[in-house]
Amino acid sequence: MPYDWQHKISSHDLYRHPAARDPQAVTEASVAELRAKIESLGPDRVAAFYVEPIQGSGGVLVPPKGWIRAMRDLCAEYGVLFVADEVITGFGRTGPLFACEDEGIVPDLMTTAKGLTSGYVPMGAVFMRDHVYETIADGAGAKAVGHGFTYSAHPVSAAVALEVLALYEGGLLENGRRAGARLQAGLESLRDHPLVGDVRGRGMLAAVELVVDKEARTPLPPEVQPATRLFDRAWEQGLIVRSFAQGIFGYAPPLCCTEDQIDQIVARTRKVLDLTLEDPEIRAVLR
Repeated sequence: MPYDWQHKISSHDLYRHPAARDPQAVTEASVAELRAKIESLGPDRVAAFYVEPIQGSGGVLVPPKGWIRAMRDLCAEYGVLFVADEVITGFGRTGPLFACEDEGIVPDLMTTAKGLTSGYVPMGAVFMRDHVYETIADGAGAKAVGHGFTYSAHPVSAAVALEVLALYEGGLLENGRRAGARLQAGLESLRDHPLVGDVRGRGMLAAVELVVDKEARTPLPPEVQPATRLFDRAWEQGLIVRSFAQGIFGYAPPLCCTEDQIDQIVARTRKVLDLTLEDPEIRAVLR
């Protein structure tokens, strides 16, 4: 549970936002809500705004084009630190090395992990802009930044990270961009399926949201236990995905995927959808 000094604004979910059919209106609503939140709390009492360029745990929610830049500009206007959580999106997941590059913004702080070592060994890093570093250093005395992680600069993790970074520069990022474009196009081809309500993503990060009523955007009923049902069925078909509680498949395949492997992901997803469509419990509520 969040503390009472932690505050939120509404999701930018382009599929379920009240203004979902107008992406610019979604951005404007978010800007207005964040501005109102800062004003109500008092600009001098708002330390930072934290955001994932693409929200992972919410179901791979991709903001409208220009949304991240608008949030960043508003934070700059008020002197609020803009913190980008790129633990999921960093290191080529969405195409560029970091997702913030998609809109040409530079966060004040950026958190990273996962792709830094490809997950083989634990390592995380926090990047900060000069003005943040200098502010901390000016008040730190003899220590430039009086902070450290338990395993800061661990030699094994650092060695792995250096090798992984060399792989990115050696062609892995470019392969990820090609594979990501193919993944997005392939999953888009599933929109015609009776159970598919939304397909979204960027690069090698994507989601397919299932519904039982496309017009009303009605999610799969909880009594059919969609997360377990879909995950187990996908596993049986040789498909490894993240299955969210409300009936959403999340995809984050490795950047080294071949074209054939991407095509298999799409084909196996359609097979899982077809099998699910045959479930009597699903057909009973399908509209």
